Amino acid sequence: MKILIYATTFGADLLSLTRYLSEKEGVEVKVLMKEVEKFKSEGIYKLWDLDLDIFEFNKINIIKGISGFDPDVTILDNNIPLRAVSPKALILWHGYGWKGPNDEEEFKWIHRNIRLSWGDMKIPNNNIKWLCFGPIDFKHRTKISGFHPDNCVTLGSASHDYLREDVSKEKLQPYYPFDVINRKTVLIAPTWHYGEVFSHWGDDDTLFNKALKELQEKDVNVILRLHDSYRFDHHYVEFLQNLEVKYPNVLLKFKDSNPDNFLDLQVADVMVTNFSSIANLFYATKRPTVHIYPVKSEHESFMWRNKTILGIRKKMIDSVRFIWKYPPEDNGGLLARNYDEMMEQIFKGLEDPDCCEEVSQKYLDKHMLGADGKNCERIWDALTDLVNS
Repeated sequence: MKILIYATTFGADLLSLTRYLSEKEGVEVKVLMKEVEKFKSEGIYKLWDLDLDIFEFNKINIIKGISGFDPDVTILDNNIPLRAVSPKALILWHGYGWKGPNDEEEFKWIHRNIRLSWGDMKIPNNNIKWLCFGPIDFKHRTKISGFHPDNCVTLGSASHDYLREDVSKEKLQPYYPFDVINRKTVLIAPTWHYGEVFSHWGDDDTLFNKALKELQEKDVNVILRLHDSYRFDHHYVEFLQNLEVKYPNVLLKFKDSNPDNFLDLQVADVMVTNFSSIANLFYATKRPTVHIYPVKSEHESFMWRNKTILGIRKKMIDSVRFIWKYPPEDNGGLLARNYDEMMEQIFKGLEDPDCCEEVSQKYLDKHMLGADGKNCERIWDALTDLVNS
């Protein structure tokens, strides 16, 4: 089988699945992406000793695919080519989480672009399938996003197969500027949709400095990982950069400069997030996750931030519930509704690494096929069925 990986961001599930496919006999995989050299400089490329044929996007192959390579199937994210570059396609969306609405209105351009390439997904279509992470995702994609049930396949998260495998801190140490072997590490990974992380609790300047000082005094490392820097106001990016300079225990990463998150997920002893979908990957490690309740009240009006083809759009909506697919109380860890609760929960997680094991597994069982280690195998079987249909 010949497989083209048409990557918007080459990481997480897409990267994990590519690794699995590249190791199968009789499979030829090529990757099409932007900023190839930046990806090759990431620690995961060396740690996994990846041997992949990777090509840089250009104005020709972004439309026609890789010259001389005729794939049987294309695996892609949210960037749909203007024409079909293979007979079949599988869409592997970039993460599963709480953020919505992902309804037909929000997805109108996705539907349009898919229809122009592989055909309409609102009706049964043997040429293209949408990967769902679990039964709740399947229900949302078919009832809300507008995809026909015949076109949706429930297969789980490819990343979970590899995140279930512990990687020793000794192997991870070369990729970090501080001691990750003898010191604990907290990964703070907020979503960008709520703007400043602690604004609903007070002032980000005050609370970030207070938290980082407390963690520094306890000899705790902090990886501060955020989405693409261009999604944030310039002054906020500068503020975060100054935090990294001020605190030697802090490492700042933005997705557009450090796209891979796998090593951070493996090295972290505790994650802190205001409901970024990265949490659903971290649950597979069984380690504690502290969730910041992202707003003052679910009943208040809310500034909805959404990325469009014209840039970042801001729109005031009556209630944050509009963008929740399911409530934040449905999670795989601890939930903090104020600063003091957050810090208490962080230190609890550092002292008791098994405190969230049961609740995280319960969430994974409900939402993501239990992270049973068989997701890549399921995806391979689905690809085989798709190509042969």
